[in-house]
Amino acid sequence: MQEKHKQFNDLILSYMSGNISDKDERLLSEILQSNTEYKEYFYEIAKTRAIGLIPAVEKNKKTNYNWLMFRLKKNVIFHIYNNRFPSFARVAAIIVFAVLSGITSYYILHRTSEYDNKSMICETVVPLGSQAKIILPDGTVVWLNSGSILKYNNSYGTKNREVFLSGEGYFDVKKDKSKPFLVNTTKIGIKVLGTVFNVSSYINDPTIEVNLLEGKVDITALDNKKTTKMSLLPNEKIVYNKKTRTMISYKTNAAKSALWTTGKLCFVDATMENITNNLERKFDVQILLETKQIKDEIFSGTLDLNQPLRLILDYIDVDKKFEKVQTGKRIVIKDKNN
Repeated sequence: MQEKHKQFNDLILSYMSGNISDKDERLLSEILQSNTEYKEYFYEIAKTRAIGLIPAVEKNKKTNYNWLMFRLKKNVIFHIYNNRFPSFARVAAIIVFAVLSGITSYYILHRTSEYDNKSMICETVVPLGSQAKIILPDGTVVWLNSGSILKYNNSYGTKNREVFLSGEGYFDVKKDKSKPFLVNTTKIGIKVLGTVFNVSSYINDPTIEVNLLEGKVDITALDNKKTTKMSLLPNEKIVYNKKTRTMISYKTNAAKSALWTTGKLCFVDATMENITNNLERKFDVQILLETKQIKDEIFSGTLDLNQPLRLILDYIDVDKKFEKVQTGKRIVIKDKNN
């Protein structure tokens, strides 16, 4: 028995390092699928390792994702399911890409709250500094940006297709005319059949933004006085202002809103405060802008988020107007002229 435990631990180490052979990977898969205790043990190690590393997303996400999906079709590794409904068709696979030697998939944090069988809530939490890609039970693909939470209940895909989002998500929705796909945020609801769109709805941001890449979406904003409804077509976006409770649509290049899934941040006439809010979530730091003048500075461009934060801040400061002082995870940006 002790020898078997040692063999299992060796397989885990090989898998985590990305150096596992095809033969050993098949063996690991067989052990995980045949032994519940080993599966739980593996799950705990993967979860702890992922949270401890707070991984950044690799540069070539599309290639890595396709590679991992091919591997996971053969090896069922990160599966959480209700024992009363063990069908793999109802499983959500959570995949997070880490920068390591080799390509390794990590389970970030997937929780289930079982009040009763009908109200079981599945919750995916993505820590700051990380990103995750989720395959929902109906085949809908969701990218979650750092600091985001996605929830859905046990009836997803059967009675309904409804999720709740806090943070930012890029959705590629599987078409199903009989079951519309619904995204709920704190202030607006989004209804689609089959389409591709990006939603940014962080709690501390003053606005909620929806960009449509393909298809059509219907958006409903609710407040105490009235209900506002709008529809979006490709390359349109809406911005909901939480303070004024108003919703305005614009023409846009919607694909730019989803560049964060490839490790880039694109912005047009964005304030320094808005940009640094995004960088705080991405790099899990606190960036303090010393003056209102710095906060209101306007920038346009594209940032490569795979670069070190120091280089990104230098790139933004093209005129060399700012002084940056860092202490641990706290960065203060000052105006050199003051």
